[in-house]
Amino acid sequence: MAIKAATFVRNATARLARTALTWATAFNTRRLIVVLTPGHEMRTGGVLTIGSFYQETRALAHIHRATTALCAVPGDPFILKYSWFENDNYILDFEALLARCGRLDYLQLHIPDYAVNRMVDWLGAAAPPLVERVGELHLNVLVQNIDVIRRKNLGGLVPLGRVTCTAAHEAYTSATTRAAFGVPLHRLSTCNGPERYSRRSYREKEPLLLVSHDEHPMKDRILQDIAERVPHLRIEVVQNMSFGEYLALARRAKWSVTFGEGLDSYFVDPVFSGGVSFAVFNDRFFTPAFAALETVYPSWEACAARLPADLQRLDEPAAYERCWHQAFDLLSDLYNTERFRENLRLFYRGQYTFP
Repeated sequence: MAIKAATFVRNATARLARTALTWATAFNTRRLIVVLTPGHEMRTGGVLTIGSFYQETRALAHIHRATTALCAVPGDPFILKYSWFENDNYILDFEALLARCGRLDYLQLHIPDYAVNRMVDWLGAAAPPLVERVGELHLNVLVQNIDVIRRKNLGGLVPLGRVTCTAAHEAYTSATTRAAFGVPLHRLSTCNGPERYSRRSYREKEPLLLVSHDEHPMKDRILQDIAERVPHLRIEVVQNMSFGEYLALARRAKWSVTFGEGLDSYFVDPVFSGGVSFAVFNDRFFTPAFAALETVYPSWEACAARLPADLQRLDEPAAYERCWHQAFDLLSDLYNTERFRENLRLFYRGQYTFP
């Protein structure tokens, strides 16, 4: 009973806080930018990317001249703030915020790629009375996964307002993608770079293999083979960790392997922390140069055949440093915090990479 009472009080306090923040955000606002985010504790790199996008957008008010808010995707559960990483990003209710704002001269809405179909339905059916009070509506899709957006009804947004897309990966930031989307596409990348990490050397690392949480048909087989052939190596799958715990693990781990899209945080974060990352080449996310790395395999069959032996072969300072440096140089060319900020400034000035 005491636990239920404490939960009730905590939820009530959070709802009061959200109401106060909604009123403060809406006060005298005629130009509004809303960044949509999952309304539940989704522990993904995409959520971190959205959070950074929101913070950096707020810092550019002198360019876009708008109030910026972070809101849950309509229909998601109530949440005021993510608890699994350090942040001051308070999540508002989008519909309540629009209702409180009343008439808006301009609304720019940033939609995560996975939520496109939901927003097509919501904007087209559930929210006309609210959207009708918006003078100019700009809908931007945050494309973090090219495979996801290809399965969504991007064209369904076009009748609703001006539509653009921003791309998180260089591999699909191209004229070909722009033509396929049929709307302007802008290079964004992610707010990340080596300057955000503390690198540890080979001798400071532990005999530890960090493994992404992703499911894959060959995952159990590969990890079992590693456990048998490299018995001194500790294998740790990233599950139910805070972001701080994950980064601490990445700093300690000598190796990492991602079973996800390839060029993801499980590949990038360990390298920027001084580790050697393994992946299977995926041309939808990796740029072609990554195919030449000896820790990026051409197929999952090659990964299964070679990874256990490579963990042993590369476990000496010179080989380790060589592999780390090759990946680090490529990633440093792609990711830089200031370059991301310049990309974002160009977006808010309407200077798109592929208009």
